This record gives sequence, structure tokens and C-alpha cells, in this order.
Amino acid sequence: MLCTRAAARLAGGIARNPWVAQQHFKQTAALSVVFEQSCRLCSNTGVVDAANKAKPSPAASSEGGILKRVLTKVGFTPNTKARLKVTSHMLYESVADKINYVAFFNDFKLPNTFNSWFLVTELHVWLLLMRAMAEGSETGEDGRFLRNCIVEAMWGDVNTRAKKLGANNPSRTRQQIETLSEQFQAALIAYDEGIMSDDIVLAGALWRRFFEMNCDDYVQIERLVKYVRQQAVMLDSLSRDQFITKPKVAWLDLDKCKV
Repeated sequence: MLCTRAAARLAGGIARNPWVAQQHFKQTAALSVVFEQSCRLCSNTGVVDAANKAKPSPAASSEGGILKRVLTKVGFTPNTKARLKVTSHMLYESVADKINYVAFFNDFKLPNTFNSWFLVTELHVWLLLMRAMAEGSETGEDGRFLRNCIVEAMWGDVNTRAKKLGANNPSRTRQQIETLSEQFQAALIAYDEGIMSDDIVLAGALWRRFFEMNCDDYVQIERLVKYVRQQAVMLDSLSRDQFITKPKVAWLDLDKCKV
């Protein structure tokens, strides 16, 4: 089953040749993620009127109009870029804080390393990006801006963690992050093609990237394919309010996904 709303948005920009996607993991990726300019972090404020409130005078209405314009200027409205910026961090935190990384390491025989952590994070962030693009893929639309903010939040976290691990060799750390960035961009192409194709194509993308071409257990690969499909359906079922206004992403437990 495909994530139908996201599929329509992504169809125009996906590389159809699996060979091309595979080469990106060996060379510099051709696709670059555009980072929008950062905006202020703030929350929205709403005004609730009492049912029996008297009709406001013209003067009060004028004052209310001025107040509304001021609040709009500083970003205190539900649909501003600032609100989307906050939402993007909340969505990313749903991955970093709620995904059971240990279960992935144990079940898929991954070493407990920074690279393995990134592979698990990358997979779930891609799922979020796919759902975000269903809210609009054109420049200036909420989906595109939200996608870029989620990616920005991810790299902020990656940099923080990497610096702690490589405090004694910052130059080497920067090189490793640059490599991860290239691999991440290539992974987006491969995963996009996989989710819009059949399970064989998706399994190939997961084997090349997530398992790094080092898995002979077809049952495990099939299990991860099923897990990805189920997560995509779950995200596709979320309304705009559940995904953007008040994010409520309940990731499915890996232990409950069996072949």
C-alpha cells in the first residue's frame, strides 16, 4: 500500500533508475536539499470570546484590529513560518526521543555506533519529509518549508552529537558529517522510488542504504519493508491538524511488526 497523498507530490522529482540511485551511495549525491532561512521560534496565541460578551464598541474594534496586526507582525498567528518551525522540531523530536533505537540495533544486527543511529534516524526523518510534502511541494507552500525545517533540525542534532563524540578531532568530524549529508541526499532518492514502487524496489533501497549491502537474511529485509509501509500508512492517515497544528505522531512499535 502506498502513501497516496505524498506519492502525488513526489512523482515529479524521483529518479526512476535504480542503478542511478545506487551509484549515489558511492559518489557525491546529485540532489541537494534546500535549506530555507531560519525564522523565529514562538507559539501562537488565540483569543476566545465568551458567549454572553457584549458587542464591542467601534473604538474597541479598532484597538483589536491594531492588536491583531501587531501580533501578526511578530509571528503570533497559527499559520506563520515561525509556527511551522516549532512544528518541525516537535516532529523531529518524535523520532529522536520516541524511536526505540536499541530494538533496531538488536533485531537487525546493527552495531551500536553513531552511524547506525543515523541510519535509523534517517529512515524515520524521510518518512516525515514524505508526509510533509503532501502539504504542498511548491516554493512558498507549507509542506516545502516544513520539510526544510525538519532537515535543519536533524542536522542540528547530528552536529551536536558528532561534536561530543569527536571533540578531539573536529576536522575529521566535519568530513564525516559531509559524507553523511551526501549519503542522506542519495537515500531520499532511493527511498522515494522504493515507496512508490513495489516491495522489491523498496527492499533493494533498504538493503543498499539501511543494511549497507551487508544483510543476507531476507526475512529481516522483508520485515523492514513491512515496517516502512505501515509507518507510511499511519502518517498518511494523519490530518493536517494532527501533523502540523498539534503534531501527534504515534510511531508503530518495531516489536509488533512481524513477518
